[in-house]
This record gives sequence, C-alpha cells and structure tokens, in this order.
Amino acid sequence: MTESSKSPSETIANTGESFVTHILEFIVSACFVAIFALVILLVVLRYVFNSSITGANELITVLFVYTTSIGAAVAIGRNEHIAITFIIDRFPFHYRRFVDSISLILVAFMNFVLAWEGLQWIETTGNFIMPSTGLPRFVAQFSVPLGCGLAVVYCLTRLFFISTKKEEISCKSANQNG
Repeated sequence: MTESSKSPSETIANTGESFVTHILEFIVSACFVAIFALVILLVVLRYVFNSSITGANELITVLFVYTTSIGAAVAIGRNEHIAITFIIDRFPFHYRRFVDSISLILVAFMNFVLAWEGLQWIETTGNFIMPSTGLPRFVAQFSVPLGCGLAVVYCLTRLFFISTKKEEISCKSANQNG
C-alpha cells in the first residue's frame, strides 16, 4: 500500500507507532549501555581497587527488568515475538488474518490482566524499601504494568493495521518466500 493510498488515520497511526517505537528502542538501548557500563565499573572496582558501589547490583537488576518489559512490548509491535506459524502460514489469506486477529486479542487480554494485577501488586508491596538503594519497590515493580500496558497498545495498533489491511502478521514469511 502506497503512502498516498493510506487514509489519514492510517498515516497518523503508522507515524505515531514508529515514533513511540523509536523512543522505546532508545530507552532499551540506553538501559543496556548503563547495565554494561555499571558491570564493567563494578568489575574494575572490585578487582583493581577492592571496592564497590552500594546499590549498584540492585540498580542493574532494575534496569534489566525495565529492558525486558519494554523490549517485550516492542517485539510485539515489530512482530518479532515468539510465534509458531507452521500451520497458520498454510491457511488462505483471510483465515490467517482472522487467526492473527484472535491471537492479538488474546495477547492484549493477557497483558491487560497482567498490567491490572501488577498495579494491585504495587499497591500491596510497592512501598517496601529495597535494601541496598533505599528506593521503594514500586520503582522496579512498575516495569510490569508499564511493559504489559505497552504490549496492549501495540496489540491494538496491530489490530487496527490488520483491519485496514495495512499488514498481515503471520503470513509475512509466506509472502516473502512465495
């Protein structure tokens, strides 16, 4: 589909999704760089200076959790999540779109429930203090509803693109091969 044949809502959705994805990919990359730098710094401090930074290991864990939760949502948006499409790829086109839509609805529902339960979890234990950094636990726990909420948004965006025939999900590889 060419850019001129897209409706204004498709163009806005596509531009918005690309913008948000680039920001999230930058955040994930920055977290990876921070994790790498902290690990190198901690190794040098420990083996060269016999020292350490209080709370650095907790900070690495928090950064890793955010990297994972945001990265999982971006993977859904980029259609790079785990999927076994061996059988679905052999379905006729309109059946694949239907199965892809049902799959996205189920993934969105599951992530919505996880986000909701994550908020309940934060409400219950979020004010407890992490031992090394002294930060409240909700700083780390918020990664669950954040990542799941982003996954829901990506699922809904993908459903919109399927409904406007912008893309097919599981049949991408089939179209590239044949």
